[in-house]
Amino acid sequence: MKRFFLLFVFLVLNMMLLAQNANNEAAQIKQQMAAIRRSTNWNDPAAAKEANVKLEGLAAKLTQAIRNSKAPAQQLQEGNTPEGKTEMQQEMDDYSTQLSSQMMKIVREGDEGKMDLAEPLREQIAEEYKEDENPTVKNREYLNEMTLLYIDMSSATVQLVIDQMENYRSIKTLVITGGKNGAAVNLENLFAKAAHYPLQQLYIINFKDFVTKVPKAIGNFRELNFLALYNNKINQLPAEISSISQLKSLYIEMNPVIALLPTINTLNKLDTLGIAKTQITTDEINRIKQQLPNCKIVQ
Repeated sequence: MKRFFLLFVFLVLNMMLLAQNANNEAAQIKQQMAAIRRSTNWNDPAAAKEANVKLEGLAAKLTQAIRNSKAPAQQLQEGNTPEGKTEMQQEMDDYSTQLSSQMMKIVREGDEGKMDLAEPLREQIAEEYKEDENPTVKNREYLNEMTLLYIDMSSATVQLVIDQMENYRSIKTLVITGGKNGAAVNLENLFAKAAHYPLQQLYIINFKDFVTKVPKAIGNFRELNFLALYNNKINQLPAEISSISQLKSLYIEMNPVIALLPTINTLNKLDTLGIAKTQITTDEINRIKQQLPNCKIVQ
């Protein structure tokens, strides 16, 4: 028994040493990638191409180093991640939950002055992945694992994110925001780029006068179960929303919308409807209650 215990301790220490070496290697690779990004003249096509080749090679090495650093822990605690999710996937799911909670809080409190809802949460994620500053360079694992994409149209570098959109494969939560003061946006273009996403949650928030309608293409996201359209100038929902049969939560707060019927009367799974600070009449609310008796209306 003692010999077995010593052997076990030796194996654990050896795993820890391997993990530490892998962590050190990952840190060195990140430093190399950061140095390339800082020193490259990205306005020079030849230099940018050469840098991208180097970065892609380093990204592959970084992915392997990260796997090596986590492998010992996975051997000792197999299946510890909820439902087999990767660390990144779990983090993105947690972020999505926090974002929803923050939005609910703002609607309840009427705090329109703090509609850059996700900034504190986004900074948490940005700190964790701060080495991935250049969205034109993403390793394959990153592109395949990301489940949440945040697009701030008021950001100076937002076009870099938009150009990368079609490379993502697993986006389940898409947040499109106008930032603090609203910003111009081409929703039809963004919807086209996101057409292959397995979207479950979609946020179109804080565009104010810049968004007055939702593109018909929203009906193509058939697996949506959550749709939030906060703080825009939408006065009517497109009929195509009626085809999103999986929709459970719909929030149209802070929009001058007058009526939702008959658009939503076929959404039998709808259990929450947020209509705070809209122009929906009492008569319309009563008719919605008759059509969707199991739906909770939040005013």
